[in-house]
Amino acid sequence: MLAAIGNMSSLAAKGELIVAADQSSILGAVCYMPPTTSNPDMFPEGWPTIRMLVTHPACRGKGIGRRLTEECIRRARRDRADCIGLHTSPVMSVALPLYLRMGFVMDKVLNPIAGAPYARYKLEL
Repeated sequence: MLAAIGNMSSLAAKGELIVAADQSSILGAVCYMPPTTSNPDMFPEGWPTIRMLVTHPACRGKGIGRRLTEECIRRARRDRADCIGLHTSPVMSVALPLYLRMGFVMDKVLNPIAGAPYARYKLEL
């Protein structure tokens, strides 16, 4: 998980790195990308996006991913966005069901990434 957080540095240069931690450990992290930073290859102009949600394996199922996602949604509302987007794959067997339970709906099928199917999801705010 720490390697994944390290890989977020290029995103954090444009976005907002959000970290969940307790007194001694990093529990998870996500990068919120404001509306002005949309990747035009994946998202319409002006969409804020959720990127690279990760949680420590020992913390899965404890609501960390949900709280990090909720914080991204809160920031999108702060930025007066009409929606928030993300891209994910069925291989993300925990994340995809979480996003669906939170109200995200598939918006567009994307090209595969590293051979895995991906789609764009959207939540109206």
